[in-house]
Amino acid sequence: MLLIAGGESDPNLHALAEVATDMAVPWLDMRVPVGISPPFHWDLSSPELTPWGEACLPKGAFIRQDVFAALNDPRPAVSARAAGWYAALQGWLLAHPEVRVFNQHIRAVAFNKPAALLRARAAGLRIAPTWVSNDVARLRARLDQPTIAKPVAGGGLCQTLEEAMADVDVAFSAMPALIQPRLVAPELRVFVVGRTPLAFEVSSPSLDYRAQQDAEVTAVPVPPQAEALCRLMAEFGMDFGAADFKTDPDTGELVFLELNTSPMFARFNLASDGALCRAMVTALTP
Repeated sequence: MLLIAGGESDPNLHALAEVATDMAVPWLDMRVPVGISPPFHWDLSSPELTPWGEACLPKGAFIRQDVFAALNDPRPAVSARAAGWYAALQGWLLAHPEVRVFNQHIRAVAFNKPAALLRARAAGLRIAPTWVSNDVARLRARLDQPTIAKPVAGGGLCQTLEEAMADVDVAFSAMPALIQPRLVAPELRVFVVGRTPLAFEVSSPSLDYRAQQDAEVTAVPVPPQAEALCRLMAEFGMDFGAADFKTDPDTGELVFLELNTSPMFARFNLASDGALCRAMVTALTP
């Protein structure tokens, strides 16, 4: 049995559940609805989980913390509830390492963007010249070149350097940012499930397509960079993730941008006619 857990409004979990059903894989629904709390009980003296009042012992699991409920209701209690459900279910999974989950042995370096960039280069992927800086004088000297800035810790949108510097009137900005030359289309996202890569072209007029949700996604042949990406993910202890690439305007080469350890995948699954989620369900079920 496959446990699928998170928020009921998460489209990624809907995609995974639909494919599991199509594949006739039994799955346990722990997608928590907004405003309704399902029964849940875990006695630490027993290996079994008791959601919905019925004891079970899943063999595989996919869990995502619910970020969608808070988009519609920004009250702190909504985010706290999502964190509580995630902690309870993640706790059971951590206590039962025999249950198949993705990235069970992931290393801390995978979560740090600058360190991951250097490891990516060592693995054979091309990266852009990069600064991690809050030195305003140095940054202003780059304003005559096409340059982008994005948060070192992730989670925020990519901006042009001009946008990022618009309201800065101090010698050193509040925190460092990742500073890189601006790259161009085509943009590729390469998922790796287990050791199987699946590639997609992402076309958008925006610098960061997440800002306007205006991307068109198309499945494309896997690029040769996928071999080095698989090596990098193996080094990081990852068996699920997605890497983003953009194109160097001078050479036409693909340049590695970053590795996402818990990527959104519903739109990419649709573009692959379900192949992405089929690979995920297969990897998670014995």
